[in-house]
Amino acid sequence: MRVFRNYHCDNGHQWAVERQESEHEQPADSICPEGHPAITCRVEFPVEEFQILISPAARIVDQARGQRILDGRYYLSLLDRSGAEVRASRQHYDWDAVVKLASFFKAKSVEQALIWRARRNP
Repeated sequence: MRVFRNYHCDNGHQWAVERQESEHEQPADSICPEGHPAITCRVEFPVEEFQILISPAARIVDQARGQRILDGRYYLSLLDRSGAEVRASRQHYDWDAVVKLASFFKAKSVEQALIWRARRNP
């Protein structure tokens, strides 16, 4: 999972470094762009909201002829903040419909999103 380290130096500069949580802080991270050492560091974690993934439903059904089906159709998946898939739509949608469906998950907590999804069952 990504974390953000927000640094401050005595000269009033502020800068942020984004890294994976498993990555250690590098010595250069704590030096501001002006060359001053950091005096404070605050680690910030992403909020507990879903990531939304829109992926193509198109498939190649005949490789020799390059024949495809479901062009312009998409699946919607909900990922947790580490990127693991939590839920995925069973049916596919056109672009406008999948974007509209994805917008329902904006700013919803994980619990709210799962309840809404269970009612809608995309």
